Amino acid sequence: MPDTSEEISRIQIEILLAKSEEERFKIGDELSAFGRRVLESSIRNENPGIAEIDLKTEVFKRCYSPAYSPEELDLIIESLRSFWHRILLH
Repeated sequence: MPDTSEEISRIQIEILLAKSEEERFKIGDELSAFGRRVLESSIRNENPGIAEIDLKTEVFKRCYSPAYSPEELDLIIESLRSFWHRILLH
C-alpha cells in the first residue's frame, strides 16, 4: 500500500522529468550510493570487524543471489574475491 497520494506522486515525477539527464543521473547515482551505504552498515552491525573483502562479498550476495543458482553464485564470488584481493592489497 503506497503512502504517497497519486497527486503527490505525479508532482514528484514531473519534478524529476523536468531535470536534465545529467541531474537525473546524479540523483540516481546518489540514491544507489546511499542504498549501498545502508546495506553495508546493516552488514557491519551484524558482523562487527568484518574484513573489507568479506563485506563486499556479502553486499554482492544480498544484491544478486536471487539472480543466480548457488553454484553460479559460488563461482562468481570466488572470482570477485580474487579480484578484490588483488585490488585491495596492491
